[in-house]
Amino acid sequence: MNFRYRLQVRVMDGNGLITLLLWNCEAVQHMGKTAKELKEGLIDDDEYPYPSELDDIVEKKLMFKVMVKESNIYKQDEVYKVLKFADDESLFKEYCHPSLKYTASATFY
Repeated sequence: MNFRYRLQVRVMDGNGLITLLLWNCEAVQHMGKTAKELKEGLIDDDEYPYPSELDDIVEKKLMFKVMVKESNIYKQDEVYKVLKFADDESLFKEYCHPSLKYTASATFY
């Protein structure tokens, strides 16, 4: 079986909340493991198996470049596709307003 990521995260900053979609390539880049590797690390006896590696994204500071589609604007589709992401502090300083707290919290679906 071929396992792939389709990871939805809810990200919050000082202005609001947004739902972002990380497809396989972006998720592997961030997680450092393939979806198959995460699946193989689960314990089969657990009633609700959950890879602890997903906890690594919670409360992490990241900057996202997202795709905004017509459906996001006209149909209120609230999920935005992530094209790139970075955790470079110099980018935060350059592009973020200084009054914002940069730590984002994430919730997984």
